[in-house]
Amino acid sequence: MHHSGFKIIMTLIVCTGVILLSAGPGFSDEAREKTYGHAFLGKMILPETASELEEDTQDIAIFGAEAQRPFIDSVFELGMETGALFSWDSSLRYFKASSGQNGGTVAVGVTIESFMMDYFFGGFVGLHPFEWLRFGVGAGPLLIWGIREIEPQDPAADETEADSVAEFGAGLYARAYIDIYLSKIFGVYAGARRVETSLSFEDATGSLDIDGWQYYVGLSFRL
Repeated sequence: MHHSGFKIIMTLIVCTGVILLSAGPGFSDEAREKTYGHAFLGKMILPETASELEEDTQDIAIFGAEAQRPFIDSVFELGMETGALFSWDSSLRYFKASSGQNGGTVAVGVTIESFMMDYFFGGFVGLHPFEWLRFGVGAGPLLIWGIREIEPQDPAADETEADSVAEFGAGLYARAYIDIYLSKIFGVYAGARRVETSLSFEDATGSLDIDGWQYYVGLSFRL
């Protein structure tokens, strides 16, 4: 991507905006209700469906922000959650290509760059047994958009050529999380999320379905 640095900066701005807007009074009519928020970093593990690629999985860095507003806020919690998750990856991958009439194969190197974002809105249930500890699960629908670009390391090679694919899809997510608060406002956060989406990329290296596990850690806050 020719403007990767600009995209990262813009994504960070949008991500910060999600935190502020979601945590604001507009998320609920009751300003006295608590808002729980998270900002996190992690990775997404995607299974490769192209047999030509030498690796079976692809790990992509992710980061994002989310906010939760409980309708029931006691030891048992029930409420709604919303947020956005972004991923950006640039890596050198190798896939197997025929070397000619001899029937052998060679490893062809390509640079694969991808950028994705998803917006999700769902519900959650959890437990808050102590002031410093809360955990739970959440689920709901999501919308996802992504772009994937490939560029051969050797421009003269005829096994593959530069390509760019942009796709939009929808899906579902289910996740589990835990908050450990170190003060009345701030704490640490960890979670895992499973996503199933209709987003799929197809290019010269094969196809890649955006279905898989996401693992992340970060900061939690409550207002």
